Amino acid sequence: MENNLNKAQDEYGRLASPVLPEGVKNYLIDIDGTICEDVPNEEPERMKDCAHYPDALDTCNRWYDEGHVITFFTSRTEDLREITEAWLQSRGFKHHGLLMNKPRGGNYHWIDNHMVKATRYEGRFTDLVKVTKSIEVFREDL
Repeated sequence: MENNLNKAQDEYGRLASPVLPEGVKNYLIDIDGTICEDVPNEEPERMKDCAHYPDALDTCNRWYDEGHVITFFTSRTEDLREITEAWLQSRGFKHHGLLMNKPRGGNYHWIDNHMVKATRYEGRFTDLVKVTKSIEVFREDL
């Protein structure tokens, strides 16, 4: 995927972090409680056989096939990487990457110099739709 990134420049014409082609999304998708039943790190024996959500498999794989970047992002610890990768493969989840050690506890607030959109999983993976919501942003008057 690295080769598909477009070069970017900052306001001074200096090289900046590259960006994906227009229309391609970088999906960061949680595992436990989002694509499968919610299994805590304290019960790793459940991870090998936990049930996945069929609609999550279908949707994630469709996004992958459409050319989007799929990276699974989990609070599972690094020592659980092998079992997690094996589980993803055995269920057929197509993906480009797996990030371990996401901070636990929720209430995430992501700050980045790139566009960030967040969608809270609430029981079903479906097509995404656009809605207007209130968000927190940095003050511009300082």
